[in-house]
Amino acid sequence: MDWLQTIEDLKTVELNNLTAAPYSAKMVGVGLSCVLLLGLGYWLFISGQIHTNETLLAQEVALKQQFVSQKMEAEDLPAYQQQMKKMKVLFGGLLQELPNTTHMPEFVTEVTKAGKSSGLQFVLLKPEGEVPKNFYAELPIKLTVDGTYAQLGHFVGDIAALPRIVTLGTVKVAAKKGVLLSMSMTAKTYRYLKHRVIKK
Repeated sequence: MDWLQTIEDLKTVELNNLTAAPYSAKMVGVGLSCVLLLGLGYWLFISGQIHTNETLLAQEVALKQQFVSQKMEAEDLPAYQQQMKKMKVLFGGLLQELPNTTHMPEFVTEVTKAGKSSGLQFVLLKPEGEVPKNFYAELPIKLTVDGTYAQLGHFVGDIAALPRIVTLGTVKVAAKKGVLLSMSMTAKTYRYLKHRVIKK
């Protein structure tokens, strides 16, 4: 095809009389029409399908990842169930250390005995009112004792060895005359509230 002649033929084309246009100009027109139709078809149909396909591929990848994650969880399920059984047994054992009746007199006696066996001097021994919590209640005692560093350490060890759950909080230690120290704290034991519902 002579492109120079084709260009000249295109210059002579009259839009009102396309049937009389030269053959080369008609071929160019047909070619341009085909290109436009192909572009329009791609834009209307194929591009949308490509986008849909990309979306579906992304969903497939996400579903595969979800499947692998759930498969791993399913494989670990027996181990989780075994762990839950152990935790229930452990929790049941801890509950056994929480008496379901008030034992404040026994608790006071145990604390007093631990302090005296350590050689401490009691300045304050004041049982406080019971504090209900979720499924248990706190039984606090405010204490102030005087003694040496070793005696205070022995006393704390004896409290930790009691056959019940005891915590020591708000501990303050101050120096006194000579080697003596004054230690004030709140000792708490707990009792199980059998009929209270555990809040989630």
